[in-house]
Amino acid sequence: MNRILTGLVLAAFLGLGSVASVQASGGSLDTQAEFEARAKKAEALSERVRRVNSYKEKVAKMRIGQPTLERRGPSLNVPELDPSAAGGALALLIGGALVLADRRKRILSA
Repeated sequence: MNRILTGLVLAAFLGLGSVASVQASGGSLDTQAEFEARAKKAEALSERVRRVNSYKEKVAKMRIGQPTLERRGPSLNVPELDPSAAGGALALLIGGALVLADRRKRILSA
């Protein structure tokens, strides 16, 4: 981030020419010291923003494992039922019912 800001400051310096020149608006005269102070403030601000963003990422990682009260809808562990699994389950149920019916017939006939 510091390299990017340094590059932007250098590009702005080269694009504007000398820092001590008068701006096109005709108002203020920037000195080298003012320019350096502004650059330092910009770098300090970018460092603070980077730190805040890294803290936000750390907090978000810590909150992933904790349940939240705002979550609505189905639970996370909902099994999916594809047609082949449904057919297999139905075949097992029908087969079990036929075996039980056959046993019942044998018991009643004996």
